Amino acid sequence: MSHSPSSLRSRRRRLAVALVLLGLATAAPAQAARWKLESIGASKGVAELQDLAFDAQGRALLSWNGMSRARAPLFGGLATRDPSGGWQRPSDLEGIQRTTAQIHLVAPARALLVAHEAATKANLRRLVFAEGRSDGRFGPLTPLDDFVGTLWSDANAAGDAIVAWTGERSPFLRVAERAAGQPFGAARELAVGRSAAVAINARGDRVLAWRAGQRLAARVRLAGGEWGDTVRFGRIRSVQNLRLTALMARNGRVLLTWGSVRRPCGVSVRDGAGRWRSRTLERRCGPTGAGERRAPVLPVADARGATYVAWTGRTRSGRRAVKLARIRAGASARPIVLSRERGAVLDDVAAGPRRALAVTYAAPRPTRANPLLVATFAALRGGGGAFARDRLTPHGFVARRGSRVAFHPLTGKPVVALPFLIGLDVAVGAAVGPAAPIAAR
Repeated sequence: MSHSPSSLRSRRRRLAVALVLLGLATAAPAQAARWKLESIGASKGVAELQDLAFDAQGRALLSWNGMSRARAPLFGGLATRDPSGGWQRPSDLEGIQRTTAQIHLVAPARALLVAHEAATKANLRRLVFAEGRSDGRFGPLTPLDDFVGTLWSDANAAGDAIVAWTGERSPFLRVAERAAGQPFGAARELAVGRSAAVAINARGDRVLAWRAGQRLAARVRLAGGEWGDTVRFGRIRSVQNLRLTALMARNGRVLLTWGSVRRPCGVSVRDGAGRWRSRTLERRCGPTGAGERRAPVLPVADARGATYVAWTGRTRSGRRAVKLARIRAGASARPIVLSRERGAVLDDVAAGPRRALAVTYAAPRPTRANPLLVATFAALRGGGGAFARDRLTPHGFVARRGSRVAFHPLTGKPVVALPFLIGLDVAVGAAVGPAAPIAAR
């Protein structure tokens, strides 16, 4: 039986991809006893990883923006991991603008998708959401508003959710909320602003934060209550390309991070009495990870409610490094340097059981054969103990920036999604780490 030259080339490409993925899963880096590498099939064509999260049953859902030379148009890719291991590729996301997709997993195995609808002839810039499951299946798209600019969303494990957005025909920030198991309520205009962030904690407390001129502003709504008054605080020296992120810890503490790359970045904290305190972390904040998490400072809260921030900064010697600091009510910060490699850049941060923390970052690892080689690293902490650092990218592979990390809720093991090069395209694999040990008391 004969084959055309084009079909032979296609088969060779598929075989090459399969061999690379097999190599990723069987490679034996120095830390093989600590981290196990897993392949994710049919993932070629990654542009940027978006989110990695676990549901309460231990199933993981990974999403990314897809762009491949072998297919068109651009697409929203998904991969799921079984609770016991093993990755699958469900159908790609349809009908949405893949770069705006935000997916939240809610208990026990459900998901909420928020995004812009794909461009239509009417060009309404419609904001939509869809109910789904953590296996990557989503129902029909439901509209929330038209002529929408930037959007922000968050949801807790119970299914309470908040979505905020800017309008193309209005200066107001609009907000829609829902209680678990209920539809979204009517949108409300809560503030005037363009750069914003939202967050919600496990009991349903929520915050809307935004830039108000040269200052920051926020409104807080406690579970079962009404939105509080606007509080203005801090002072922003540079608002160009300003990005905000918000975290509402389970004890009600609010962290707001702010800043721009190569400009000042910092953190603001709201204590239990409602007072806000701000602190500059870096005069010239470094590069950040890719995708929707391009904020220069990433907040996280551990299992006991202690709050931290991670960012890319400079050491006293001027070396670029990834830093982590615990943030208390007064916004005090004593940073530690996590990376030892020159040129390290923050990718992601996550919290797990037993006060575990994981921070992933990328750093150049040049060789004579490949001076542009980049590797992905992880710094893993147990229950309040010291951080252990590992290289996750096998030797001989070329990583890409933008890894994502999350903890398996039942085993306590961190799982890292690793983008890497296959020829001129990017695929994604995974690395599974050890369960974080309990620190000695």
